[in-house]
Amino acid sequence: MSKDKKIIKLLNLDNLNTIKKYFFINHSQEIKFQKLIQELVVCNKHTNLVGKSTLIDPWRAHILDCIQISLYIKKKNSTILDMGTGAGFPGLILSIMGYKKVSLVDSNGKKIKFINNICKKLNIKANVFLNRVEKLNNKKYDILTSRALANLKKLFTYSHNFMNQDTVLIFLKGKTVNEEIDDAKKHWCFKSKLQQSYSDKRGRILIIKNLTPK
Repeated sequence: MSKDKKIIKLLNLDNLNTIKKYFFINHSQEIKFQKLIQELVVCNKHTNLVGKSTLIDPWRAHILDCIQISLYIKKKNSTILDMGTGAGFPGLILSIMGYKKVSLVDSNGKKIKFINNICKKLNIKANVFLNRVEKLNNKKYDILTSRALANLKKLFTYSHNFMNQDTVLIFLKGKTVNEEIDDAKKHWCFKSKLQQSYSDKRGRILIIKNLTPK
């Protein structure tokens, strides 16, 4: 099956078997994903962690949406920073998928409390920071990622503090991504590649390399 046909199949997914097969999710990982969703649904009733509409199909809206990033991170020991992680997406998903050096940062105390609770319950080893991204210590990472934190120009400003010459940026973006790229080019030089999102036909995975300010 061609890559485009696989994307179409995932976008029209009727069951979880295709996700599990395509992304090689083992039984232990599946159980952790199920428990993560269960905790998210329960906690979201009293704490605003994610939009209620995303819990109609959380496997697509959260698991599939985030797990697709793993296709572009080949080394499990890559250092990864999830900027503005919210309720832990995509950082928790990458950790469950076996990435060993994931860091998550967010300034929302209630969301960080949820993440810490999940890490404890599911035995997830990750670095979790309650802080604003721009105030985090400027450690360098191999991969920077984010979902729904800010527009691209602002993401680049945040990212620049955590980059070395080989750092790759992987962002989950929506339908305005092309406009954001054009706007960012006024202030930054970079190489970009867009991939179709597997979870939403309107979404894109944006991969950035060689980011430098003009």
